[in-house]
Amino acid sequence: MNQHTTLLDGYKAALDWWREAGVDMDFADEPADWLRAAEPEAVAETPPAPPPRPREKNALERALADTQIAQPIGGERTNWPKTLSEFREFWLHEPSLDDGRMGERVVPRGTAGARVMMLVGQPDDSDRELLLSGEQGRVAEAFARAAGLSENEIYIASALPRPTPLPDWEALAARGLADVLHLHIRLAEPQRLLVFGRGLAPLLGKATEEGNVNGCPVMVAPSLENIDRSPSRKKRFWNNWLEWTS
Repeated sequence: MNQHTTLLDGYKAALDWWREAGVDMDFADEPADWLRAAEPEAVAETPPAPPPRPREKNALERALADTQIAQPIGGERTNWPKTLSEFREFWLHEPSLDDGRMGERVVPRGTAGARVMMLVGQPDDSDRELLLSGEQGRVAEAFARAAGLSENEIYIASALPRPTPLPDWEALAARGLADVLHLHIRLAEPQRLLVFGRGLAPLLGKATEEGNVNGCPVMVAPSLENIDRSPSRKKRFWNNWLEWTS
């Protein structure tokens, strides 16, 4: 190779030499099985997922669970009140009537033998010492004026003594709250029972079908909150009231 020969000229000369020798392709000494199917690639095994951890109950679910295993509502029947004044003391101090988690207990108001006993599910959050003294009470008061009912002709009561979030009325009825309510109605001796809240039906039992509790006529209406939502609902409630009392 003289001084004017480049590296490229050297590569070309080497290739030409091997071609003349009969070598025109690459080869390997080890045999290969070209007809064998390709083996699948190994897949890494995924470890099994750990079992899901049990979801912790929130405060409301814990309260409902506690309620289900608690003692019967009302305590010993032999110690139940015999008069309406005794019932008010029972309403304030019997520990099994509620779970005691929210607010203060609010006593019913009115006298025995009232023309109408108005029953709501529970005191409103704004009620303090006087039942239906808040926004729902405004709706009830407006209805009473329209119906010609004076304050001393109305007995106002609730199925529960204090505000209770999302009460399960069927479970409460089964635990004895229905019996407490029937005792309350019997001691109050109203001429008529007006129930605000169709969800309270489990507490009334057959009264919702028969239309009376121990001979006292019963009308079940939507809650005061629902009645107040639109003029059409107020009109429908008013017409039902007129039909019931005619």
